[in-house]
Amino acid sequence: MLFVVQGKQYSRISGVGGALSASGPHGGLETMRVTVERGGCCTMRRPQFRRDVKIAVSSIYYILRGAFRCFRGLAGRPPTERLTVLYYHGISPQERSGFARQMNRLSRGVHVVPASYRGKLPQGGKCVAITFDDAFISVAANALPELTRHSFHSTIFVPVGWIGQTPAWAMTGDDAAHGEVVNSKLTDRVMSFEQLKALPASLVSLGSHSLSHSSIIELDTEQARAEIEDSRQQLAQLSGREIVEFSFPYGEHDQSAVAMCGAAGYNFAYSIAPQEIDTTTSDLLRGRTKVDPSDGPLEFFLKFSGAYQWTSYTAPWTKALRSLFGKQAPRIRHLAEAAFQGRRSAHPDHG
Repeated sequence: MLFVVQGKQYSRISGVGGALSASGPHGGLETMRVTVERGGCCTMRRPQFRRDVKIAVSSIYYILRGAFRCFRGLAGRPPTERLTVLYYHGISPQERSGFARQMNRLSRGVHVVPASYRGKLPQGGKCVAITFDDAFISVAANALPELTRHSFHSTIFVPVGWIGQTPAWAMTGDDAAHGEVVNSKLTDRVMSFEQLKALPASLVSLGSHSLSHSSIIELDTEQARAEIEDSRQQLAQLSGREIVEFSFPYGEHDQSAVAMCGAAGYNFAYSIAPQEIDTTTSDLLRGRTKVDPSDGPLEFFLKFSGAYQWTSYTAPWTKALRSLFGKQAPRIRHLAEAAFQGRRSAHPDHG
């Protein structure tokens, strides 16, 4: 049986309420929402509601933060300029136009600086850094030409053990640290040795994204240390560059992992918790905000303006709730599939 959802065909759908996993015709998994309406009709949509809520809350946060900073300025205590670090993954040919629009927006009154910038930030505009996790070929093909057109600097984090290969890890949603899988099969490839070497050093910095792209906190101490240290050494040898930045796979880290990064010689380690960064401090850990080329103008503006920082405060609670309800997922899935099979038996004409 094939299910048609938002114009796409799916061969299998499992789960009930909240997030569903749907197998597409090519085997990939996508997360969507389901609403059961009267009469047994199921309407499925992506988690747009949650996205809209984030935009609404971020808008309020932006306004209140602006008012607070204005009052500080009137009181003779102007706020310190902060840096927002954005991160992308791959940029497909279909997404290039959206990415180009976002870069055009940044070219109007925004200072784009390296993610490793340290010191007093330029005045007269928001300061933003651009990063890419996974070093996908699509970034070189579709993102770098747009960045070069504006002379924007970027940092690419390389999963060193996957160089030149199609990775097998699961991609996750915007709450990646919570493990929400949205596509279990990747088709993009990690850049080859030659492609990495060809990247212009004046516009592109390289950082490590570990060896295997495993969650650092799920490894034992020796394995974690090897992922952090060996990836730095191998990438430095390959590229001929000094590697001083590390991006945690899935954003997952703890104090021990951050300390390992410092001991390994990194100057910066990056999470995926949105943060407005004070670049005058010597802090090793820096947060980043996830951006997608499909983000609309308002959503993108709020993200690069640092208005999504509030989500890092709520993330621990969200993670705890998901962990709690996740324990009931197998039972809920079993009941949903049994109910669905019952409806198919009762209404064979709809099969």
